[in-house]
Amino acid sequence: MKCTIIGATGYTAVELIRMIEQHPHLEIVSLVSDSKATESITEIYTFMNKKNYSLLQEFSLAHLEEVGTELIFLATPSGISKQYLEQLKDWKGKVIDLSGDLRLDQISYEHWYEKPAVEPMIQATATYGLSEWNREAIKTSRLIANPGCYATAVLLGLLPFLKEQVIEPVPIIIHASSGLSGAGKSFSEQTHHVRSNENMRLYKMNHHQHIPEIESVIQTVTGQDAIVSFATHLIPINRGIMATMTLTPRINKSETQWREWLHAFYENEPFVRINGNDPEIKSVVGSNYCDLTIYADARTGHLTVVSVIDNMQKGAVGQAIQNANLMCGYEEALGLTQQPLFI
Repeated sequence: MKCTIIGATGYTAVELIRMIEQHPHLEIVSLVSDSKATESITEIYTFMNKKNYSLLQEFSLAHLEEVGTELIFLATPSGISKQYLEQLKDWKGKVIDLSGDLRLDQISYEHWYEKPAVEPMIQATATYGLSEWNREAIKTSRLIANPGCYATAVLLGLLPFLKEQVIEPVPIIIHASSGLSGAGKSFSEQTHHVRSNENMRLYKMNHHQHIPEIESVIQTVTGQDAIVSFATHLIPINRGIMATMTLTPRINKSETQWREWLHAFYENEPFVRINGNDPEIKSVVGSNYCDLTIYADARTGHLTVVSVIDNMQKGAVGQAIQNANLMCGYEEALGLTQQPLFI
């Protein structure tokens, strides 16, 4: 499958290049960057200097046809993907958008992202790409809204309990921490080394754009409304997310029974692991795995579910490759089974 990456100089694109190179059936035929056109990716990232990529190109439909592109990865920021999606609406190939531009309807998107939304008809044709929960729809789709990193971690942890109605849908209290790569390549004061090093910073309290994404998917999958209280933190590591969710169970099980229940729910999923040990981000960095841990507190009556992913892998590029495998009819785990980079 011949692939083009649009937005080819960002962190997500660099990870896409690395992952596609390991895939037996995906081939990069073009790297597109309107801001860096005619430059060489191997000069921007000198660690690629043994690779033989063509020069970065400006976007055009004619160029896509010239190089025979069949699958596009949009590795552009939210608000930027929109301009490409609208030009690609009649293009016949497959598109996976890693930004937030296809995840929400127009009203919700413009409220939470504070940017103009993509044309509603385009958004309506997109399939939400949470692979474990929307597999069959993804297989027949042309346009994929790749989920947000926080949303992926949270939804993989929450959906079994809400789907089976074994917890109360309100309140759901979530605290999630992310590495700095989640903020993207663009420099900001909060990602400056002096500000972020040896620090932990709360941001976007009660107005993070993944809140409506999480609530919308819960409603779609379970048919019930849920309201989440969502606090997000930046921590001074490069990669990884840990989401800790406090839930109120409707049924009585021991911690061991809850863990067995969750294991049975996900036992056929190649990238979801139920962990009996205390969770840590290092257990997933560099991999497409999601590790889930569950604690039952007999004193308070609460459940605590912890979800750990690599935000650049399962939270972005790994899930995009997983979705590409489903769309193209390849084995779902192809090119994604490497172990975490624990050391």
